[in-house]
Order: sequence, then C-alpha cells, then structure tokens
Amino acid sequence: MRTTYLTAKLFSFALTCSALMMNATSHAALPVSVESVTQAPLSSSLAVSATLFGKQDVVITSGLAGRLLFVAEPGQQVKQGDVLVRMDTLPLELEQARQQEMLERAKVNLRFHKQELNRLQKLAKTNSAAATQVDRVQNQHDLALSDIALAEIELRVIADKLSRATIKAPFTGVVSERFKRAGREVSRASDLLNFVDIYNLEARLYVPVKYLHYLKPGISLPFQSGDLSNPIKNTATISSVIPATDPRSQTVEVRADIETDPQHTYAVGQLVDVTVPLESKQSVLLINRDALIIRQQGIHIVKISDENTVQQIPVRVGKGEGKLVEIKAMDIARQLNIGDRIAVRGAERLTDGQEVDVQNNN
Repeated sequence: MRTTYLTAKLFSFALTCSALMMNATSHAALPVSVESVTQAPLSSSLAVSATLFGKQDVVITSGLAGRLLFVAEPGQQVKQGDVLVRMDTLPLELEQARQQEMLERAKVNLRFHKQELNRLQKLAKTNSAAATQVDRVQNQHDLALSDIALAEIELRVIADKLSRATIKAPFTGVVSERFKRAGREVSRASDLLNFVDIYNLEARLYVPVKYLHYLKPGISLPFQSGDLSNPIKNTATISSVIPATDPRSQTVEVRADIETDPQHTYAVGQLVDVTVPLESKQSVLLINRDALIIRQQGIHIVKISDENTVQQIPVRVGKGEGKLVEIKAMDIARQLNIGDRIAVRGAERLTDGQEVDVQNNN
C-alpha cells in the first residue's frame, strides 16, 4: 500500500516538472536574424535581343545607265577611296568630244557675228545700214552667246556623268553581296552591291514603350554573345532613342554604339543579348526579400522593436532587384522607417508582442 502511494507521488512530481519545463520553453525568446530597412532608387533591368549593324551600311547603286566593266566581289575588303564599281565611259567620252566641238563652233559664230555687228553699228551712224540689219545681226550674236552657254552646261553634265561612272568606297568596309556582275547593262539607280561597315558597329534593339522614360543617350548597355558557357561580353552606349512606336508591338527603337573591334569579334546582322538598366529616380523603401512572409490572407513582415519584441506589418510588394524588393506598409498605424530592423530568418511562427533573441543586427 505504501509502495503504491510513493509511486503515485513520484509520478505527480514528474508531471509537474515536465509542465514547468514546457512552460519555460514556451516563454523562451526565439532566435531571429534581422536586417535594416533601406531607402534608395530601385534599379532593375530588362533583357532584350539586339541586332548588330554597320553605322554606315549602304547599298551602292548605279549613277547612270551603261555597261559595267568592274564590280567588287563579295567578301572583298575595300579601303575608303578605292574603286568599287567602274562603268564603260566610251559613249560619254564621245559625247564629250562632240559637245566640245559644238562649243568651239558656237565661239566661231560668236566672233563672226560680233565683227558683223560692230561694222553695221558704225554704218548705221551714217545711215548707211538699215536698222533691221543691225537688229538681225544682234539677234544672231545673242543666239551665239546662248549656244556657248548651253554647250558649257552640257559639258558639265557629261563631266558629272563621267565622275559617277567610277564609284569609290565612301568608307572602309566589306562587300557583303553583289547584285550585278561585270558585262551587264544596267539602268540608272540599279542596285549593284551591298557595302557594310564592319569597323563601326551599332546595336539596334526594340524596347517596350512603357520603359521609354528610362532610355536616354549616354546610358551604357551591357551585352554578350557567343557560347553561353564562355560568352563574349562588351558594352554599348545609347546614341539615339527613336520615339516612334510600332502600333502592333508597342516598342520603340534604340540605337547604341559599340566600341571599335579590330579583331572582328562581331558580324553585321548578328544577334546579341542586351541588358537594359531601368533605374527609378524616386527613392523607395527596400528590404531583403527573405523577410516576406506569405500567408493566405496576404503578405506581411516582422518588425523587431528596440525591446526585441515582434510587430507584424502587412505590406504591398513592388519591384525587385536581386535580393532587394520594394515594399509599402498597408496599415496606417503600423508604418516602416529607414533603419527599422526586420526579421529575415526565424520569423515564420512569431506573433505580435512575442519576445525574440536577435542573433545579428545588420
């Protein structure tokens, strides 16, 4: 009987100790890691594809109708001032010679009519020549002057055609495509070859119009190309933003200059991956995205007071970059300020007023 009584007493004591230990454990401060609320303009980025173009790419066209004698071959590198196209100039040279003779003939007529006019004017003073004769010779004299002027203009026209019969490279580049071969008869303005500028490249990309206010000349755009395991990285600088929106895609064209590449790492027409920075001018409150606690009723964060007690604050989440995310407190009575400590680890089961043990204080 006594043994049964002692056993009951020991069991009751054990239960009491267990309850005390559980109570102490439930009131112990839970460890948390915290980070401070910061304020800064939020920087994010947009990944788009761009196409590389030569800044001075041009389609060379025929300046006049005629027969082609020489057209540069595709792949040929041509320096500025070197010949790209040469046309048969024999018909123009013959026309130039004919017109030169017409000019000399007009000058001979002018000298004759000038002498005749001077003689008749002297005779008219003594009434030895009729006024109609003077007028007729004066008219022939003026027509000779006009013939000389017309011949000189025609010679200038022929000289201009002769100058356009030989087309020289407007810049140093490469012939990428040839449309007509030597020996062909072509008309004026016929496409002859495509000449590209491989030494001065620019990236052309299309950005959604809603980001137009982020795009300004002078902004650097990192880009990369080639194998993803070993990409070639470089930077382009925005040279112009064309504020004309495509109605279907709702994008605007942006052009960015690329540094001169003597090793020809890039090719005209190549696609590259461009990162467009989107920097907001307005400062916003930022926290570590690990501090966000997502529940069915909404999103909240846990603020740690100076007394190391917990306060839950409902928030609205904005844009993010990396580990930082923009937030705004939803409760007027519970606001956030720069420097407030926010729990980023161990806050999932905390409730308002609960005491915590801050493991760090960043």
